[in-house]
Amino acid sequence: MGSVTNPPARIELALAPTPIMKLERLSRRLGVELYMKRDDLTGLLESGNKIRKLEFLVGDALAQGADTLITVGTLQSNCCRAVSAVAARLGLRAVVAVKGERPAAYDGNLLLNRMLGAEVRYLTDEEFKSYPVALEAIAENVRRRGGKPYIIPESGSNEIGALGYLECAVELAEQISHGAPRFDTIAVTAFSGGSQAGLLMGKQLAGLPSEIVGVPIAFSADHVRSYVTETIGKAVGRFGFAIDVPKTIHLLDGYQGTGRAGVDDAELSLLISLAREEGVMLDPVYTAKAFGGLLDTLQRDPKALGQRVCFIHTGGIFSLFPLRESLTRLLDS
Repeated sequence: MGSVTNPPARIELALAPTPIMKLERLSRRLGVELYMKRDDLTGLLESGNKIRKLEFLVGDALAQGADTLITVGTLQSNCCRAVSAVAARLGLRAVVAVKGERPAAYDGNLLLNRMLGAEVRYLTDEEFKSYPVALEAIAENVRRRGGKPYIIPESGSNEIGALGYLECAVELAEQISHGAPRFDTIAVTAFSGGSQAGLLMGKQLAGLPSEIVGVPIAFSADHVRSYVTETIGKAVGRFGFAIDVPKTIHLLDGYQGTGRAGVDDAELSLLISLAREEGVMLDPVYTAKAFGGLLDTLQRDPKALGQRVCFIHTGGIFSLFPLRESLTRLLDS
């Protein structure tokens, strides 16, 4: 990780390096070399980018002597499921607070949370709006029982979690030095912007030649840019990285759709199309929106992002299954 004044704690969890594959048929159709870095294959139940973030977040938790991991998300949160899996792997307790009511039958990520032994707390819409209060109440209950809680922010997004994608950028630079294509652009889903912040830090530290482009799928471009620069600034201050906060944060804006609150038929159709054309499954909430934005950009101008473009697939396949009725309707129409 280079010379730092206060190196972060880390525990190795990811199956890395993750492979880079060329999307052959899409490349021919678009007239650009399109690749995908398969970070959906980082391990621990296809936990994707969350495992890279949790290497540092859980490393910090263990360094503080924590025995209980607490996090928050939507009912089908990929991050909650990843935290549950890591806790089970390491012999820790997990408490996940999710937005919504307890269903009659578990499905998708919620089913996996329960199978992995996580305690699930259900939050109303109002409680979710002020979820830090709910998380602190859960943490206080853990303390009263004699436990040592550690709160992981929603989506694992803070300056600690971003270090997972700093390491991903270093990994990409090493793969390029060993024969992988020299990408003009590396595109990644931007929910909060934590992964893009990490990639931008790693780009400087590792000399990664590629442009880093985020695709916002929920929040406005201004919100994402602000979060990215703020996160990099916090990481520099906390860990002493010898890097500059970028003056420009590149985004492909306009592809938020219904945000993470919903998935429309166009996004589900893209999932089906990519599965049939390249044998790859995307996540309906995050990567489908981002990859759709990337494809739209390249269809409008194949050279907009250079000749070689790599999309980082950040995982999340299990949230497909609660959408079985909508998918069945599209598949049979």
